[in-house]
Amino acid sequence: MKRILKQITIPKLISKLAIGVGLLAGSGLASVVGFDYPMHVEKVSERVFALVTPSRELPNPENGGWNSNMAFVVAKDGVLLFDSGSSEAIGLAAKRAIRSITDKPVRWIVNSHAHGDHWLGNAAFSDTVETIIASAPVAELIANDGARWVTLFNDMTGGITQRSEIKAPNKIIHKDDILNISDLNVELILSGGGHSPGDLMAWLPEERVLLAGDVIYSDRMPSTNAGDLARWLEILPRLEALDPIAVVPGHGSVTDKEGITQLLSLLSALWQSVEDGIEKGLSDFEMLPKVSEALEPFKSRYPGLEEKLRRDLSHVYLQIEATTF
Repeated sequence: MKRILKQITIPKLISKLAIGVGLLAGSGLASVVGFDYPMHVEKVSERVFALVTPSRELPNPENGGWNSNMAFVVAKDGVLLFDSGSSEAIGLAAKRAIRSITDKPVRWIVNSHAHGDHWLGNAAFSDTVETIIASAPVAELIANDGARWVTLFNDMTGGITQRSEIKAPNKIIHKDDILNISDLNVELILSGGGHSPGDLMAWLPEERVLLAGDVIYSDRMPSTNAGDLARWLEILPRLEALDPIAVVPGHGSVTDKEGITQLLSLLSALWQSVEDGIEKGLSDFEMLPKVSEALEPFKSRYPGLEEKLRRDLSHVYLQIEATTF
């Protein structure tokens, strides 16, 4: 059951013309190619709000690069932002959306992982942000690979995302931790690299809300080409045990505990079907039809399943094959 308590539509945030320097004075951008980001603020709990993209595609000219979700938490002394989007321009649109709810500044950002669609908007908050939090692997990947993400998304969107400034994390998390900021207690949970190296989630126990990043996909087929499927399968039951009333996924609609259970079923079925193929001596190419057949019950819930399966199967195959030795 998807949980949507309230949705607030705000006006179009960025005109189709270039935005003037005055609007962007604190953002680090002098100008930007305009794009209408259809951001709606979805109230998840009393203090938690989500910015859910309607796109289920990769960054492209049609979605302007905005293909991943963001969330924010309104604390007494400021706002905690969880992920910041695929570009500085998207970060600016998020800033405007946040201002429709509160005039408190974004003082803290959590970057869930190193894929550029979740952190390239950091620089839009340079005028107010004090702390940008990420795990050690994510901070290292941003430092070493950040420029490639800027170029990649600019190419994929036909120049809409432009040349975002790289604003790196300055608080590094090495293990599960508790973040005490203002009147918030935020439990930071590492996935063990389930979806990608250094995945970081935020659990708000008072709100019973999980900000999951890409460890949870609700209605889009997850990408499994950069992670460790065995570790992913280990962390999901732990997230189920939190019994969240709401989960903000990295991609897809806001969900709840059921969304975690469904994803666990999907990834378990993927593992089992690939393992069966390996036991029969099949190559990844040879087992593709059987794996696809085994995942048939999930296809209506997870758009893009066939495409992602064809792309990622060889990566999953090698992981599972390694466990047989």
